[in-house]
Amino acid sequence: MAASKSKTPQDDDAADEVWVRATNGETAIRLRRLSHYLDKGGSLIDVRLLEDAEGTFTLWVRLADRPGEFLVNQFQYDKPRAYSDLNRAMSNIRNELGYFGPVTLQTDRRPSK
Repeated sequence: MAASKSKTPQDDDAADEVWVRATNGETAIRLRRLSHYLDKGGSLIDVRLLEDAEGTFTLWVRLADRPGEFLVNQFQYDKPRAYSDLNRAMSNIRNELGYFGPVTLQTDRRPSK
């Protein structure tokens, strides 16, 4: 009879590695995994909101212990978490992610002529 293998903290850490996904050359993280990462003591060092030409904002984050910038995807899907309202995006950054540092706002939107 084979002995049952007990779960170790290293097993939990290895399972957490799957939350980083490559999508179209971009690196993304699901909002649920980001929340889990923060709950386990991880931290954000930079946040950027990118406004597209239609006025929709996507959220990009830099993590304290990983190189690069990560696009934040929806809770259960591999599509970017998009905000149509800047106030709602900022509320999420402050209240849900607990980030109170500087937030960079970048836009691809141009004034109509």
